[in-house]
Amino acid sequence: MKRILLLSISMLFLFSIHAQQRAKVSKSLQNYSVQKEIQAPADGSEMLTGNVAPYKSANFWAEETIGETYYDKQSNRVTANRLYRFDDGTMATTWTYGIEATGFADRGTGYNYYDGNNWGDWPEARVETVKTGWPTYAPLGENGEITVSHNASDALIINRRLEKGSGDWTESIIQGPAGFEKITWPRVVTNGPDHNYVHIIGLIRDYPTTGEVTLGYYRSLDAGETWDVLNYEIPGTGHDFYTDLGADSYVFAEPRDGVLVFGVFNIWCDMFYMKSTDNGDTWEKTIIWEHPYPFYDDNTVFTDTLWAPDNSGAIAIDKYGKVHVTFGISFVLKAEVGTTYSYWPGLSNGIGYWNDSMEPFTNENPHDALDPYDVLMEDVNLIGWSQDLDNSGELEFVDIIAYSEIGLCTMPTMVVDETNQIYVAYAATTEGYDNGTYNFKHIWARTSPDLGLSWGQHYHLSSDLIHIFDECVYPQFAANTDANLYLHYNTDTEPGNAVDGDHEYVSNTQTFSTILKDDIMGIAQPATFTVDQVSQNYPNPFNGTSVVEVTLYAPAEIYLEVSNLLGQVVY
Repeated sequence: MKRILLLSISMLFLFSIHAQQRAKVSKSLQNYSVQKEIQAPADGSEMLTGNVAPYKSANFWAEETIGETYYDKQSNRVTANRLYRFDDGTMATTWTYGIEATGFADRGTGYNYYDGNNWGDWPEARVETVKTGWPTYAPLGENGEITVSHNASDALIINRRLEKGSGDWTESIIQGPAGFEKITWPRVVTNGPDHNYVHIIGLIRDYPTTGEVTLGYYRSLDAGETWDVLNYEIPGTGHDFYTDLGADSYVFAEPRDGVLVFGVFNIWCDMFYMKSTDNGDTWEKTIIWEHPYPFYDDNTVFTDTLWAPDNSGAIAIDKYGKVHVTFGISFVLKAEVGTTYSYWPGLSNGIGYWNDSMEPFTNENPHDALDPYDVLMEDVNLIGWSQDLDNSGELEFVDIIAYSEIGLCTMPTMVVDETNQIYVAYAATTEGYDNGTYNFKHIWARTSPDLGLSWGQHYHLSSDLIHIFDECVYPQFAANTDANLYLHYNTDTEPGNAVDGDHEYVSNTQTFSTILKDDIMGIAQPATFTVDQVSQNYPNPFNGTSVVEVTLYAPAEIYLEVSNLLGQVVY
């Protein structure tokens, strides 16, 4: 909640306020706009292998390559729940695997398991018996595991086994309702006694026929043996509210104390989350940011320029039940109806933050509610941006390439641990790292020691020499931590995605990092303010007493400077 402070000054003085400015890209890149085709999202209806020894980075955390793929597009928007750390210290992770470019007949779930000492051999085949993609992973039962993916033709593909890391998988399918059997882009989490309650969301769709698209919810109370909820449209997510939530626009938080939460992040609809406190029987909707164009439809709606989520986001629940959200920011324009829109990659620079003790993002002009330059507050609800590494005062990039997640900073992942520490990592276009054509994205992180009230330093997690010529994207933290953070991300030598036609197909390695929390828990930065939060004093000039109104959204140190009529600072 915000607090309003009224400060009195008892002297004849003029009052001045100094605002800190962060670096921007050059004027040419600020004005550089790109026309992007709104394509049907990738769904897959379309040889280096072995092991690499783990190494210690110059930052003193361990990294290891645990697999590869040539199919580099790991999400159309939000990265799926795909990495899990068990209480016994073992871990498993998944990714979209495919070596046989360009048709990718071998595509499916890439899987690797950490037994507490070592990761397994790189997988040389998918988990499933049929071509699939977009896997999501969770623990299952007393000691088992589950993966869910889609095959782009008629069903969700579910694979389960009783013992994590070993044994045969049991495969089954879930279909949509008659006439709409195709379900795509799933997300899965489990909770309850021994993780026997399974929760899945995915889009029920049939693009070639009616175009009807809705988000379906699925639940099993017996570890996937039977399903007591099938094809359920959660109130607040369907056609009464949105034309289409969009492929891969949603992600679950790790369940906590019986609470289920998933968030939705899409340029073209509200940013919101759904919460259930009764194991999925009922759901409550909270809007974080209301889109200025309700029922947006490519074929009927055009827009003015607006700041919006950039199609990426993450969500977490703390031990008190508070929901925390982080997301990328974009600046876009839909000048006419049809399948193209414009965006400004050089201006789309920011990682936003919100929790449910804050008000929704609003502004007198709703197009500007997520403006990272003039509306959002650094170290309060703006927590990440591309860094000026050479301190020149300008972000000096060769050129910028964007993903479906179009921000300069994008793809955030978040953990909230038992000590009230928040850890956020994201992919940021990084100054000084390029291939001569485009700058690379690297993984950066920030932490908060007090559930989002203040934020520490910006940490460059992929600054090691081995990553000088690497594009580092799709990061994801394991939600369960100890003294370390556990991070899985994708690396290759070419910015952009081959699947989207940005470059030729190349090997993409799956990188796993173990990061000591103490190494990135920096000194928290006090919140900074702009003239939007600190009012002009009144009266001004004054003799005796003057009043300044300060709006506080978080604890912060406030410094007031007073000068006399000659401009001399006297207080």
